[in-house]
Amino acid sequence: MIRSSLACLPTWLQRHPARAGALAGWIQQGASLGSALLLVPVATSLLSPADAGIWFVFQGLTAMLLLVDLGFGFAVARQVAFTAGKRQGTAANGFIDLASGWDGIAQLFQLTRRLYLFLALVSGLVGLGMLELVSSTGQLSTIVSQSTRSCWYALVIAVMLMILAGRQAAFLIGLGAVYQVRLLSAAYQGIAAIGAATAAIIGWGLPGMGAAYAVVAAMHYLGVLCIRKRAAPKLREVVVPPLPSGSLGSLCKASLPIGGVNIFGSLMYTAQTPLLGLLLGPDKVAPFFLAQKIAFACNQAVLHTVSPQLPFFTRQYGAGEFGGALRLMDKTILRTVLLALIGSVMFFLLSPTVAGAFLPGSEYLNPSPLGLMAIDMFLLTVSVPYAWFVLNSGKNPFVVPTIVGGVLSLILSVFLAPRLGVSGIPLSSIIAGLATSHWFACWRGLTLRHQLKSAVFRRESQMRPTA
Repeated sequence: MIRSSLACLPTWLQRHPARAGALAGWIQQGASLGSALLLVPVATSLLSPADAGIWFVFQGLTAMLLLVDLGFGFAVARQVAFTAGKRQGTAANGFIDLASGWDGIAQLFQLTRRLYLFLALVSGLVGLGMLELVSSTGQLSTIVSQSTRSCWYALVIAVMLMILAGRQAAFLIGLGAVYQVRLLSAAYQGIAAIGAATAAIIGWGLPGMGAAYAVVAAMHYLGVLCIRKRAAPKLREVVVPPLPSGSLGSLCKASLPIGGVNIFGSLMYTAQTPLLGLLLGPDKVAPFFLAQKIAFACNQAVLHTVSPQLPFFTRQYGAGEFGGALRLMDKTILRTVLLALIGSVMFFLLSPTVAGAFLPGSEYLNPSPLGLMAIDMFLLTVSVPYAWFVLNSGKNPFVVPTIVGGVLSLILSVFLAPRLGVSGIPLSSIIAGLATSHWFACWRGLTLRHQLKSAVFRRESQMRPTA
């Protein structure tokens, strides 16, 4: 029976790519949470308190460094999905006007080759600057050593390789092979965490833990490259048509606003762990890091049911099938709200039990910051899908609200954390989100829904027979 089930698996994956993407997303998120549950007790028990705090701060900084992608991964995946479903004569508002089908996808593949090499180089330079900033400011300035520098350099190399892999992954996502990308990401996170834990157990300390991530990142890049070649063999067969004039500028125009949204949006979340270490000291980082990982696991478990739908939404939108796009959007949003409520409640009730099992004898977060993190997670999980659907329709009105929200969150954290302790961090992002990006994302999403509904009504009116 097991053999027959495995034989049917490829057919099921082809028939249900969105469900496969969601399932792979849950596996990926499980790997992310499992990595934290493995490394938190290992780091806190085998490293000094200062080195353990530095390790978790570095994890937050690498998440921020990956944002040097500048939104190109999202924009490329969206463009691939649009081009794959594009019909001759379809308006390309918000997209690059490439050829339709594989010819256009090949054009985009050629366009992004040097671009991603440049992004990887920029990430390396920014990474060096981030270390110098950490080593000269805040509570961490006195504990940065040659050992921590070696660890950070290895993590920067890992980030550069992940950005290069992001180009291949973007094309896979745009073609609907979301589950393949997510399973590879899950493998990377799990194997890298096991490698880092092994290095700590052997006694190689922070340099060995960072080196483990760099080695596994190289393996991940090769894996994504091989899968992209198998999933899109026509890229090697197509004679690439000449690129339209100004294609790179059009891609930057589509991508950089998304990059701005990602960077300043990260100030609310990925910056929280390093910011906590800078403001309150490294000893406060491990419990918050674990709680944040559990919260994000609940958040991403819900959002992983959304993102596999986006290429199909964009494909329907590009083909002018507005009724199908509207139904897909409605069903996805309703499911997201219900799952977000369940996930937030489960996080608040169950995360202390999980933390107690993996941080024995250590103090976890009090109910106050934990409750604020649950509220923050619910608001984020509900608003993000609205923004994603708007972005996948070729529009990006979120730059200004997100920039203002990110800066406001950073300012509030610096002001509230010294006064309220750990609670000041999630409270800052709640206030900033409600004041800026959360309500705006929902409003623009509802506006898009109204536009789709109006387009369907107009088309149905035109098709009715006249008396």
